[in-house]
Amino acid sequence: MLKKTITLFFVILVASTLNAQESFRFVFMADVHYHEKNHAPRALDAAIDTINKLNPDFILVGGDIMYDILRRDLDEAEEQRLAFFEKAKKFKAPLYYAIGNHDHFALYNRKVDSDHPLFGKRYYEKHFGARYYSFDHKGWHFITLDDMMVTDDRKYIGRLDSVQLEWLRNDLEQVADTTPVVMMAHVPLVTTLSQWYGGGTNPNGNRIAIENSQEILALFKEKNLKLILQGHIHYFEVLHILNKTTVISAPSFSGKWWMGPMNGMDESFLVIDVENQNEFTYQLIQYQ
Repeated sequence: MLKKTITLFFVILVASTLNAQESFRFVFMADVHYHEKNHAPRALDAAIDTINKLNPDFILVGGDIMYDILRRDLDEAEEQRLAFFEKAKKFKAPLYYAIGNHDHFALYNRKVDSDHPLFGKRYYEKHFGARYYSFDHKGWHFITLDDMMVTDDRKYIGRLDSVQLEWLRNDLEQVADTTPVVMMAHVPLVTTLSQWYGGGTNPNGNRIAIENSQEILALFKEKNLKLILQGHIHYFEVLHILNKTTVISAPSFSGKWWMGPMNGMDESFLVIDVENQNEFTYQLIQYQ
């Protein structure tokens, strides 16, 4: 029988009164890496049951949805995707996805040619939808980005392309400066990972963090960027920057790819409660 343990971390952030009018709750889960091996099916069922009882308005899925389709052929990719979709039907709240590096079809599988109609990001676009988009919910503005680029030698780097940067600029022009904004992306914009494990001057590479985060964040200079949600590194950190923006790198929803804890954390997800007048709280829920 699957044993489930829940640990809660709690913080309250208070800012000036702005234009968010209603309270609501949402979930952020990153690095699902779903497949039907190890204890993944039972653990995901337990997580779905826990999330449904929390009754969120919606769920943000921060990339690496499937285990590893960047190395798979089409039949294997479809097997993983369909297995995940079958589980996802059990969620009571709508899901909003971000693309992760592991969601790029056959990127590392040289048996699949790059002109395959579903190669790379095209597989994700067919089955999960737009790679970048925004929506509004009860006075808050939510932005999802695809912050990875595929190189000519079939690798990925963390970077926002020029087309997306222009889209983001235009999107933000439609958002009032006082509107609270949440941004979700798979690869971190800002992280302490390399400094924590390698020393204070150890830099992040472009496969750990994105190269042009400064260019992105400059677009938010006059905006009310409250929260950045990111995954990819299976590492939990919360950064409060300039008394304005909170950056949360979520620990992996799958732990060590469904084989136990990673970086000291069991399988986890975040619950975020938005309160009136631009306040929010978060809880980190670890389940086993």
